[in-house]
Amino acid sequence: YLSWEQVFGTRKKDKSLISTQVVIMAGGKGDRLAPFTKVLPKPLIPINEKPIIEHIIEKFTSFGVKNFFVTVNYKSRILKSFFLELQPSYSVKFLDEIEPLGTVGGLKPYKEKFRGPFFVTNCDIIVDADYKDILNTHKIEGHDITLVASPKKYSIPYGMCELDKNGHLSKIREKPSYNFWANTGLYVLNPNVLKLIPRNKPYHMTELIKQAKKKKLKIGVYPIESQKWIDIGQWNEYK
Repeated sequence: YLSWEQVFGTRKKDKSLISTQVVIMAGGKGDRLAPFTKVLPKPLIPINEKPIIEHIIEKFTSFGVKNFFVTVNYKSRILKSFFLELQPSYSVKFLDEIEPLGTVGGLKPYKEKFRGPFFVTNCDIIVDADYKDILNTHKIEGHDITLVASPKKYSIPYGMCELDKNGHLSKIREKPSYNFWANTGLYVLNPNVLKLIPRNKPYHMTELIKQAKKKKLKIGVYPIESQKWIDIGQWNEYK
């Protein structure tokens, strides 16, 4: 697998996504980052001198994005107060979830707010990619959903036994490695897919994608390099 950057070098960023909307899913409890999240909502966990959510937003604003929606539930007043104090140059509107509704369920009541293809991102990932190219690829390929994926290598630190149909040892594979395309948690959605989300029910992006496939909607995958994505929700990567 070769990326555009490896072959042609880094592309100049085109700051032309001013009208594009971005949803940051920030309503979860962030159990993986406890005990920090017992005090702060996950989006406000700091990296260097800024909270995670500011790093995420800056990746988009570098391409001219100005319109952000943030779904909130857990410790929502703290998160709202942060942006009130920050007074950013971009627009941040909050989509309140009365009850936790999963990674995408909270968008159902607000489906009329989205005018065209929009980004959805988890609040604990940072993706350093060409957002304009992601959006353009989504449009050109006619996708209803685009999932951004990254290659990951997983090594098992044991000898793996393979058995034959009689339960006898066939062979041992010593510490095998496997390559996967991992879902980064960044997506582009067309507004029409939001009608598939049930009302007032916890619903996750994986369920939405599964339902979209059943409805024969077009789902694309946009690949990025592994070093272009980090999942801050994992303690080892956060550190």
